[in-house]
Amino acid sequence: MSSPYKVSGESMRSSGGLRYYLQQYWQDFGDQRTNGLPLIREGPWAMIFVMSLYLLFVRKVGPRMMKHRDPYQLRLPMLAYNTAMVAINYYFFFQSLLWLDYGRGLANFKWPDGHDRSERTMGYIWSFYLYWLTKFLDLLDTVFFVLRKKYTQITPLHLYHHTVVPILGWMYLWHRWGSPAITLFALLNSAVHVVMYSYYALAAFGPRIQKYLWWKRYITQIQLIQFALLCLYGFVIYSYQQNYPPFAFWLAASK
Repeated sequence: MSSPYKVSGESMRSSGGLRYYLQQYWQDFGDQRTNGLPLIREGPWAMIFVMSLYLLFVRKVGPRMMKHRDPYQLRLPMLAYNTAMVAINYYFFFQSLLWLDYGRGLANFKWPDGHDRSERTMGYIWSFYLYWLTKFLDLLDTVFFVLRKKYTQITPLHLYHHTVVPILGWMYLWHRWGSPAITLFALLNSAVHVVMYSYYALAAFGPRIQKYLWWKRYITQIQLIQFALLCLYGFVIYSYQQNYPPFAFWLAASK
């Protein structure tokens, strides 16, 4: 069976040089199971445009707009947003357990089969695609920081995480869905976000609830545990992997 990822010279010639790499290349070389999905089929350009607008707003436009304004309180919008994000991440935490077959999938060290179109696999691909879309909703918490003039919370690490995750998620969906390392990230990241957005939702009630939020200091520790677990599993995959391309480990390291 010929590979669905092989780029044909005829296709490149018919599309014409640079135009081919801007458009048709992403259809020819990507995972044929996902290249019809919105924001995937167009290549990375729509996603890059969204991320560029995000960085432009939080680094330049937003602070300039707020320079002579009082910070917005946004208590109700933040409460609604953070409550919704708790529910969303709670849902995808359990979806991730299904993707990993309740942990058994972590023992699969083979590079995923790009030809698997079983109903189960296609269902998982669709649900992971929805999970990836929620990473754009995560960007709104930075927007709230800007509008509330909480600039100290917009750290380089915060911006790096919020920028890199949607990009890597796109590459994962575009090239080959199914690596348990990325699915483990979704599982742990969803769990961390349930805790984090729960804190933000409760904090939106104001000072009277602050005394009950003593566990805030543990959020950073939980994030570090997530990082350590992902690094450990990455080492396991690197040691036992079968046919993983080198770029897969570069992507994992960038996260």
